[in-house]
Amino acid sequence: MGSIVRSSKFRHIFGTANKREDSFENLRISVSAWDTNFVTANPKYISVNWNAGGGGAFCIVPQTLVGKLRGEFPLFSAHSGAVLDTAFSPFDDDVVASAAEDHQVMIWRVPKDLEEREENVTEPVAVLGGHGRKVGHVVWNPVAEGVLAVSSSDNTVKIWDVSSGQVRQTLGGFKDAILSIAWNYDGSLIAATCRDKKLRIFDARTGGLLQEGSSHTGVKGSRVVWLGNQPRLVTTGFSRSSDREVYLWDAHKLEKPIVTMFIDKSSGMLMPFYDGNSNVLYVAGKGDGNIRYYEYADDQLYFLSEYASSDPQRGLGVMPRRGVDIRKCEVMRFYKVSGNSLVEPISFRVPRKSESFQADIFPPAAAGKPAMSADEYFAGKTAEPVVVSMEQVFNNGPLIVGSGAPIAGGAASAPAVPSAPAPAPAPVQAAPAASTPAPVQASAPAQAHATQQRSLGTASHQAVSNNSAEIEALRKENARLRQELETAQKQQSESETTSRATLQQLQQAEQKVQESQQNIQKLQQDLEEAANSNKSNNNEANDELEAKLKAAVGDAEALRSELQRVTGQAEEYKSKLSQAESDSLKQKESAAALQKELELAIAAANSLTAAAEKAVECIS
Repeated sequence: MGSIVRSSKFRHIFGTANKREDSFENLRISVSAWDTNFVTANPKYISVNWNAGGGGAFCIVPQTLVGKLRGEFPLFSAHSGAVLDTAFSPFDDDVVASAAEDHQVMIWRVPKDLEEREENVTEPVAVLGGHGRKVGHVVWNPVAEGVLAVSSSDNTVKIWDVSSGQVRQTLGGFKDAILSIAWNYDGSLIAATCRDKKLRIFDARTGGLLQEGSSHTGVKGSRVVWLGNQPRLVTTGFSRSSDREVYLWDAHKLEKPIVTMFIDKSSGMLMPFYDGNSNVLYVAGKGDGNIRYYEYADDQLYFLSEYASSDPQRGLGVMPRRGVDIRKCEVMRFYKVSGNSLVEPISFRVPRKSESFQADIFPPAAAGKPAMSADEYFAGKTAEPVVVSMEQVFNNGPLIVGSGAPIAGGAASAPAVPSAPAPAPAPVQAAPAASTPAPVQASAPAQAHATQQRSLGTASHQAVSNNSAEIEALRKENARLRQELETAQKQQSESETTSRATLQQLQQAEQKVQESQQNIQKLQQDLEEAANSNKSNNNEANDELEAKLKAAVGDAEALRSELQRVTGQAEEYKSKLSQAESDSLKQKESAAALQKELELAIAAANSLTAAAEKAVECIS
């Protein structure tokens, strides 16, 4: 399925990471082993789980403060246990919820003087208790204001009315720890994955279990995400043999998945993210630098491409669609947690030459306004999210919501939106009207003929100019593809060298194991001979032999320890060899794909050159 080539507007999406100076540095990111994204984002801020010495804390950094963060930047610190998850409200960019090991959820409002503030923020707006164990996930309802889903290690999910501080529903029936939760498009249902290897769908208002099915059979973690407004879900997890998998499900029947995809044998969790505006599923692996993306259509997941980096990611945050750079055709922006101190934005774009608004790839998206109140929601009202035209974001920049905030014109991150509102595209769209044929039809025949000749010459020159620009763009694309091909070939060569070195180390380790086994066998023979001799000799000789026996036993134990160490080292080398062979195969496939793209680009350049030459001949 991944090898199918099909027509798609998003087939050529590509990812670009920010430069280091345009990333967020000097952070102290949590080292918790809990499966979390570590970072969340909106058009105003990013929130990072903090590695606090005592208690729990997280840090909110304005999008404008790229580069190194000052050492004493204020933290949000009222939890007595490590913070495990944070989530910004979809309807107010200054409101954030935090979950921690102290069994509590706290609701915060970002102070206006955050950048100048010296002391920590220690007073939350609200504290939501009532959970028996640590709280692992917080997710806001996408349509109802102030409705929050919270999962806990007490094997329950509680639905909170934040404004009243009351639990309005509790979802139970889980046999083990809850691994992930997700709201559907209209916020009426919740899907959850569990360590008991079940996928469940609940009615969030009644608490009823609607569907339950057996999911991934592996013992490691699993995640779930809804596919926009479709009754479809995607889960990621592991097979019984620890293969990483992606399942596509029909929400109406969870007997078995519609699609089962094997990804690879890496050990890191797979993190799924779905963009309902482009129908593209992004799948990123923890512990590696890859982000694969697929287009969902006709109950299939069609592989588009893959972003690869040598720096592994610990987690990813996602910018809402109202915060991306529409002018640069950015359709997705991730915030990658790299190491323990860096958050790096990665921009995914669709290559387009036109500078006007691209309505076909930017349909209306969530406006950041609630469709109903919490009381209306729990009374049974159902509504889809309120949407806004992306042309508004195109004209004015990222859409800031909540606190009476207007449309923002400031930069959100390094692939920045211009600081001042860009001019409206109306003049660009109206330009062709300036050369309408009405005056030509109304003029005298001679004047009409002259006007036609001038128009023809202008059109020809314009065609040559356009072709020249396209040729230059293709030349640049050729140079880029050649460079990527050379890089892929170099990486392939390095991978093969690593494979050979690893194989040699493995052979040396196996030789050590064989030598150790021979030494142990020889010692055992000496022990048996000494024991037989010991029976017939006198007491003085017995003492001497007993000392030798003890020394021999000590040597045997030392050799056994060495054997265990070398055996473990051999297994490690075998694992490295398998990974190196897998990397080498990927590099070969990438090189072949780049070579094919290069050939297509060269052919297109030749075709445009011929067209340009023909246009020049027509003019002359």
